[in-house]
Amino acid sequence: MKNTILSITLALFLSNCGSTGSNSSADGSVNSASEGTGKGGSMARFVISGDYLYTLNKRVLTVTNISNPIDPKIYTKIAVPFDVETLFSYNNYLYIGAESGVYIYTKPTPSQNLEKIGEFTHVKSCDPVVVEDDLAFVTLNSGSSCRINGGNNVLQILDVKNPIDPKIILERDLIEPKGLGIDNGSLFVCDGKGGLKVFTVEKIENNETNQTDVNLTWDSQSTISDIDCYDVIPRNNNLIVSNGDDVRQFDYSQFPMVELGRIK
Repeated sequence: MKNTILSITLALFLSNCGSTGSNSSADGSVNSASEGTGKGGSMARFVISGDYLYTLNKRVLTVTNISNPIDPKIYTKIAVPFDVETLFSYNNYLYIGAESGVYIYTKPTPSQNLEKIGEFTHVKSCDPVVVEDDLAFVTLNSGSSCRINGGNNVLQILDVKNPIDPKIILERDLIEPKGLGIDNGSLFVCDGKGGLKVFTVEKIENNETNQTDVNLTWDSQSTISDIDCYDVIPRNNNLIVSNGDDVRQFDYSQFPMVELGRIK
């Protein structure tokens, strides 16, 4: 069982490198190039999308062409704000979580440059972000190293349908949120002493006002209180949980989830 979990975990992070065929980005969408199923967590500072590896290093976002794994080449670099922390890929955009907010960048193509096109600001706090269906999910943690004993412990949901002008549509108080993950409307949040929480996300489009709303329902029966996790990776009904000194795997094809095993 331990070997199975380890293999799945490594595959999620590494399977995009050095394969042939079509390629999956970190958000799981199929791009081009080689076949893979890589997906990173919300706390990651690097992500693979198509033929490119995106990395955050201090104040620089670097794009490396990895279509030839034997000879990767730097494609471009760009300066980013000083407080950037996390990196997430979704469709044609990169979402960077920072102490002061969320920055949205276009991915480079032959017809467009790598550049910042939108941002959402909030009080100074550590800020992982994940995205699904034009909704961005952000956690703020007041007890983090980014803002000791200040700010708020909240989950924020942003409408990023227009990446140039992201808007907040919902905020929910939590205990001490950290990493999070979203898959097909199931939102998993590491909430410190509150445990690993599961929410159902229902997106609602108001055609009359052209506004987006969200119903967020906490599944209290699926909360696992003994987990004080750092980050999660949900994909294809398998949830990888980084939980202090161990890594745990759960099946979320139905709720409450079933634990498949762990690595200590």
